[in-house]
Order: sequence, then C-alpha cells, then structure tokens
Amino acid sequence: MDKKVLRWNFIFQYGWVLTNVLNSLLLLPFYIKFINVNTLGVWLASSSILSWMTMVDPGIGEVLQQNIAELRGKNETGDIGKSIGSGLLSSGIILLIAAVLGLVFFFCLGFIINKDVSQYQHLPAALFITIFATGLSLVSFTLTGINQGLHNSAQVAISSLSSNFLFLIVNLVFLFAGFGVMAIAIANLVRAIFMNVYNFVAMKRLLNREIIDINFDVAYFKKFIRIFSFTSASKIMTGISNSLDMVILARFISPGMITIYEINKRPLNLTNSLIGRHSVALMPLISHTKGKGDYEAIAQLISNQFRIYVYAAIFTSFMFLINYYDLITLWVGEGKYIGNQILFVLVIASFVNLLSYFMSNVGYALGDIKKNSTFNIIRSLVYAVMVFFAAKYYGIIGTAVVLLATVLCIDVSYFSYRVYKLGFLPTSLIKFIGGQCLVVIPVAASAAWLIHVFIQANISANMHLAKLIAGSAIFTTFFLVLLIFADKGLRDQLKQFKNRRAVSFS
Repeated sequence: MDKKVLRWNFIFQYGWVLTNVLNSLLLLPFYIKFINVNTLGVWLASSSILSWMTMVDPGIGEVLQQNIAELRGKNETGDIGKSIGSGLLSSGIILLIAAVLGLVFFFCLGFIINKDVSQYQHLPAALFITIFATGLSLVSFTLTGINQGLHNSAQVAISSLSSNFLFLIVNLVFLFAGFGVMAIAIANLVRAIFMNVYNFVAMKRLLNREIIDINFDVAYFKKFIRIFSFTSASKIMTGISNSLDMVILARFISPGMITIYEINKRPLNLTNSLIGRHSVALMPLISHTKGKGDYEAIAQLISNQFRIYVYAAIFTSFMFLINYYDLITLWVGEGKYIGNQILFVLVIASFVNLLSYFMSNVGYALGDIKKNSTFNIIRSLVYAVMVFFAAKYYGIIGTAVVLLATVLCIDVSYFSYRVYKLGFLPTSLIKFIGGQCLVVIPVAASAAWLIHVFIQANISANMHLAKLIAGSAIFTTFFLVLLIFADKGLRDQLKQFKNRRAVSFS
C-alpha cells in the first residue's frame, strides 16, 4: 500500500474543503464592502440557480478514478488509454450540455427570481462568465479523477490548493480595482482554467513517462457511457434528497423555525463533510489494489482506516452533545438552539450517516457502482415519501427521526452488506465493532454526561466561551486516554512510533 499516495490524497481532500471554507470567511467582508448589497443579494440568488447546471454531470470523474485505478493495478495500459479517451469525450459533451442549460437558466432568471438582472451593475456579464466557469469546473472534475486514478495525487493536491489561493488573490485584486461582482466571476473563471490546464499537463507528463496513449475507441466509449444511466439518476436523486427536508418543512412550519433548523444542522453537516473526506481519500488506493489482486491488503486498509474514522466520528459526536448549546449561542446568539431532543436525534443520525458513507465509498471503489447508484435512487424515493408525512404530522422532530431511521435501518445496513458480499468486510473490523466500540461508546457517553453536568454546575450560564473551551479540553483529554487504554492496536502503534523516533535520534 503506497502511503505516499494516501498522504497526498488526504492533503487534497482536506485541503480543498478547508481552503474553500477559509476563502468564504475571508472574502465575505470584502464582498460586503466593495459590492452593492442589493447587487450581491441578487448575485447570490442567481448564481445558486446557475449552479443547477452541475446536475448534468453524471459523476464522470468518480467513475474514471475507480476504473483507471483498477486498470492500473492490473497493468492494462491499453484500456487505461481508452478509458481516458472516453472520459475526455464524455466530459466535452457534458460541457456543451451544461453550457446550453446554463444559458437557458440565464435567460429565465428574471422569471425565476422575479428580478431584472440587467438593472444591477456588472451582474449580467458576471453571470454569463459564471456559466462557462461552471462548465469548465465540470471538466476539471474529470481531469482530477483521471489523475487520481493514475496515482498522480501530489499534482492533484497541488493544483487544488494553488487554484483556491489563486481564486482568493484574483478576487481581491479585482475587488480593489472596482470590478464589483465581476471580480467573483473572473476569479471563478481563472480558477477553473488554471485547474484544467494544470491537471491536463500533469496527466500528459505522466502518460508520456509511462508510454500510455490516449485512445478514442467508439466501442469502448459506448460501453463506458452505459454506466452513466445509473450514476446520473443517482446523483440527481441524491442531490434532491439532501435538501428535501428543508423544502418539505417549508410547507408545514414557520420560516423562523426553518432558519433555526438550518442553523443547527450546519455545524453537523460541515463536520460530516470533513470527516467523510477520509473515506474519499482511500478510494483510489482501494481500486488500484483491487486491480493488483491484493485482497488481503485491501482488507487491512479498510480495517485500519475504519478504526481511525470511527474514533473521529465518536469523538465529534460527543463533543457536540457536550457543547452544542454554547456553540450555537456563541455563533448566532441566544434563542437559536433547537433543543436537546432534536439535537440528540440529529447527532446520532450524523454519526450513523458517517458509517454508511464510509461503506458506500468502499463499495464504489471496489466497482460496485451500478448497485450503489440503483440503491441511492430507490432510497431517495422511499425517503421522500417518509419525510413528507413525517414533516406534515410531526414537524422538525419527525423529519429528524425519519433521517435517523433511514441511515440506521437502510443505508448503513445495505452498504455494509454489499462490502461483505464483495468479500472485503474483514473479521478484524467486525471484532473491532463488537469489541472496542462496545467499550469506547458507553464509557465516552458516561464521561460526556458527567463533564456536561460538571461544567453547567461550576461555570456561569452566560459564559458560553468558557464552557465551550472547558468542555472541549476535558473531553479531549479523557477521550485520548480512553483510546490508549481500550485499543491495544493503538497502543502498539504508539510504541512503534516511539521506537522509530528513538532509533532516529540514536
């Protein structure tokens, strides 16, 4: 197992998310300062509508990543060239479709948002540029997927981090130059062009070095695009499903409660996105190792990484249960906390969803793409029916319970079963779930409750920052000690690390 590739995959996945978050935090004050507030508001609404054009992408990059990594493991260079050729051709077609769809949305904006965008300075031109920037970003997903499959992970990480830094600089330069909302559009276009050029050059260098030719084969292309009938429908249904609770709740509860629900979900969603990147980073290595036929190495990778992943999920879940009220109050003020009952359901659902996401990504990386996609389509339809009646009769708590029931009874069960049927659910992982997890979770839960009670009793109710810092520090210390005592494998790894350092200094 190539640890260097895995390390660069982690840098790419986490670096991309964190730099996006950092850019949004740094740039928002400048947007407010240099862009008219009304123009900015219409831009945000309009650009959100234009982002719908990304739904035409059936996930070409993800399919290419899995396919090329497995072919590389088998050393089938001819099929790698055909796969890349088919992917580039598919990406070109998607770019044209996305551009046409974007133009349709552009000319319908006035009807959709009931605003004349031509009345706002620079806005029509900015939106027009955004259409092509978004289309080019879809192409960059394809090139990134190819490079990930080729284990060109260092170049993917460098291009993603550099492009986000470039986006920040270009944005600021044009904002200070008085371009207003055009600055955002130009920065988006520059970032998309940079990512495409960088990734294409990196891909060609590697292909030339390994003497792999890009081949446009019609028969292979037809075979290649067949799978997109599944992935495309799955992606659209999953995208709709992820925001369905908010849409349906809007019919049955007050706008103020919808805002509170969204505020309380956001930290959980952001944390899930960060932790979930761990499993995404493993996918190219799993596909490559499957192609090599080294099934034992795959089982060991899944077992070792799942343990780290679960500990991270357990830790963040209990940290939220201890600190969520103070976190929300510090962030948006008093009166926005959704309540212990709903929070408890949301945190458990978030934890179980992380488990299912890991297993889903493992199955996808192993080539279980059609069944993975078919399941997501059916699951989204079932969830839509259930969440409608839950929201209608029980409001927010109903939708939260339906979410928990879906991920617990359907998602995690199905995806774990599929990994088991594929023969890659190692006994060591099952023992871990039935062993260390059964010790760590109840002990951590008891400690979290005692820490919460202690802090509430000893720190003033309005000292939210002090309670947040104290709760986080105490639980973090306790949890690390708990893992060392409960997990023999972790203790062995610490001993090995200590011995390596002793040798290096001797």
